[in-house]
Amino acid sequence: MTGQEGDHRLIGELLRNPNAARVRVIERGFAEAGHPAIRQPHLPILEYIDRERGSRTSYLAKHANITAQAMGELVSHLEEHGYVERVPDPTDGRARLVRLTTQGQDVYALAAQLVTGLEATWAAALGEHKLRQLKRMLAELWDAIAPDLPQQE
Repeated sequence: MTGQEGDHRLIGELLRNPNAARVRVIERGFAEAGHPAIRQPHLPILEYIDRERGSRTSYLAKHANITAQAMGELVSHLEEHGYVERVPDPTDGRARLVRLTTQGQDVYALAAQLVTGLEATWAAALGEHKLRQLKRMLAELWDAIAPDLPQQE
């Protein structure tokens, strides 16, 4: 059975397809808007970066569940394409922050617009109430898990 009380799929299975659809919509939208350099591995940078002050590479790596070295390579790619810059951390002269450039802020806004459009499609399929309920429950789950997530450094 699918989509009913007797559904025995694990949560990972149920989250995988919606997330994959989100990634496809964002990648396609970025490519159509002239940003083909941003691919799925780069999305955690946009998702987790502190858009006001920037974030350390180690923080982004922990959230993306990859090594700091791998994150550094992803950041370098986005830096080469003008989406992020590395700047000194004002709280620690030895550290550097990854910060969105103006172009990076624009791409973040585009991603938000693309996801909002996808949510509208899902609301049409599920009903507005059910989509709001799903988002509320996922937010509650996020908040319950949050103490285990890495904190901004």
